Amino acid sequence: MRLHPTRFAAAVICTVAAVTALGPTALGPTALGTAAFAAQPAGRHVSEVVADWSAAWNGTEPAVLGALFTPDGTYTDQGIGVTFHGRQEIAGWKARTDSLIDNVHVTVHATHRDGCHITVEGAYAGHIKGAPRPFAVPLATLLDTDGRRITADQDFYSLNAVLAQSGLPADWTPPAH
Repeated sequence: MRLHPTRFAAAVICTVAAVTALGPTALGPTALGTAAFAAQPAGRHVSEVVADWSAAWNGTEPAVLGALFTPDGTYTDQGIGVTFHGRQEIAGWKARTDSLIDNVHVTVHATHRDGCHITVEGAYAGHIKGAPRPFAVPLATLLDTDGRRITADQDFYSLNAVLAQSGLPADWTPPAH
């Protein structure tokens, strides 16, 4: 069976949304399969990776975020559909985000680990410069690590919710720099 990337991403988003909204026990093992419940709560090392990741997003030094990744690491912002490769591009994305969003930050609510895969549940918040209101939306992040550094980061959130909460039209685009 060949896995279609778009269908896989949609399935992940739907699963994360369902578990977040209903909780895993409300769905039962037959709805998601037993593998969904095999992940263990984050241990000390996972907590350090996630703490460093959230501190970097909440900080003002883009290079700190980039340094958390392997040299060939990737960061994918699923909300807008872009992927960045390598520490320099990832740091550049953080710099661009900081230039567009005041007080951009993530809040971690829970983490789960399955081997070198970490799932982060939390909130993504800030105030888009020029927008009438700030936003705070649910965030699900999938981190893959090599044990110490992040090899891949996928952030899932609703861009429509960000724009709506900010009081911006659905077709708003950031100013060109």
